[in-house]
Amino acid sequence: MIGRSEATLADTRQKIEAAGGTATIHLASVSDETAVETAIDGVLQAHGRIDILLNNAGIVHEAEFLDISYQSWLEVVGADLNGTFLMTQRVARRIQHTGGGAIVNIASIDAHGYDGPQAAYTAAKAAVVGLTKNNAKDLGHLNIRVNSVSPGWAHTPMIGEFVSAEALDYMKQRFDRVPMKRLVKIKEVAEAVGFLASDRASGISGIDVPVDCGTLATLYVYESLPKA
Repeated sequence: MIGRSEATLADTRQKIEAAGGTATIHLASVSDETAVETAIDGVLQAHGRIDILLNNAGIVHEAEFLDISYQSWLEVVGADLNGTFLMTQRVARRIQHTGGGAIVNIASIDAHGYDGPQAAYTAAKAAVVGLTKNNAKDLGHLNIRVNSVSPGWAHTPMIGEFVSAEALDYMKQRFDRVPMKRLVKIKEVAEAVGFLASDRASGISGIDVPVDCGTLATLYVYESLPKA
């Protein structure tokens, strides 16, 4: 596991070990080229090889487009897009010599349309989907599959930072914008990632899988019209 927060990584490692697995921690920012190289070398020293890469690092800054600072733009694009590029390229350079592997990028339904005042995040996630398709073509002959997963509004700890307790209760049980009327469960996103990373998806590369309880299936125009 690679990330900037030692406390978050330690908590995740504890959960993995409680479930019977093992994990090692490498403190690094995925937007730092030198740190990425050092972290990947550390993974190889600890485990000998890499078979699967999950690009899950990401941040978001909310601001109206005319008010976004350039620094905020660079921070979001650095973590969400540049980090995905660096990790994918540097891992692919290694695993091309060990038979290939699977890479899964976490994008977002925001890659497919406006979902609030977060232009940098929307642009970065849309670019991740495009990069996924590009990498599927460029790396396919090396037996490296690359796919992305686009979660919708999901029940994560972060959601509490954006909505009130009342709004969260509404989103969990009667979310009118979403065909399934609820938030996505974290496990549902994990199941999609696990499938794409596994040999069960051996012939799948270059796709984006929305896990959004049907959100992207409807434009929601008719439903939002005033009732007669």
